Amino acid sequence: MSQFKQALHNQSQALELLHDELALKAHLFKADLKAEWEALEAKWSDFKEHLGRAEVAAGDAGRDLDTSSKSLGDSLLAGYTEIKNAFKH
Repeated sequence: MSQFKQALHNQSQALELLHDELALKAHLFKADLKAEWEALEAKWSDFKEHLGRAEVAAGDAGRDLDTSSKSLGDSLLAGYTEIKNAFKH
């Protein structure tokens, strides 16, 4: 095999390994994001429920629900931002 053909063959093998590695990482990345999304969906339901309770609650209970809703909202925002940023890469 000529030097050129050998170099081309070596490059092809290196590219195939890199391709396969990146394909696997992309697949795992999608799976990780899906799991994170599903966790955020559960939090989203909780958040909407807390907001509904906060709207009808009064007094100290209402303030407690407002605080927990804010905390849950902050957690959702951080999670959604992380997923959004992951799509940029």
